Amino acid sequence: METVSYLYPEAIRKSNQEITLHLTGPVTPKARPRHHGNQSYLPGRYRQWKEDAIAELSQQYEGEPIPQAIVTIEILGSARGDLDNISGAVLDALVQAGVLVDDRISCIPRLEICHVPGKIQGAKIQISQL
Repeated sequence: METVSYLYPEAIRKSNQEITLHLTGPVTPKARPRHHGNQSYLPGRYRQWKEDAIAELSQQYEGEPIPQAIVTIEILGSARGDLDNISGAVLDALVQAGVLVDDRISCIPRLEICHVPGKIQGAKIQISQL
């Protein structure tokens, strides 16, 4: 599978209330914390993906965090893991990048996620502000 890093250079604002963002490369599903003694940690692969995703989203979105929105996520290319873990990873990155206020149900009353097989790896995220 190929990754195209230049494909989505910035956020595309379709209107004042709809935003499209993109993540390049395969999406790593949200991982459960691991425990060693009294300490817990996230697996390195997920931690690195999350750092990269936050940086990529922060470059695309400048503005105040959106308080309430409908979110649609398209996972592009081959994907592993459960849809709930994949959507959880993307939503956590959106919140930590300052795109969304929170991922509570009161902030995201509607969430759609689908898988689109193909050669390009990544995610297309559409946010419709309410």
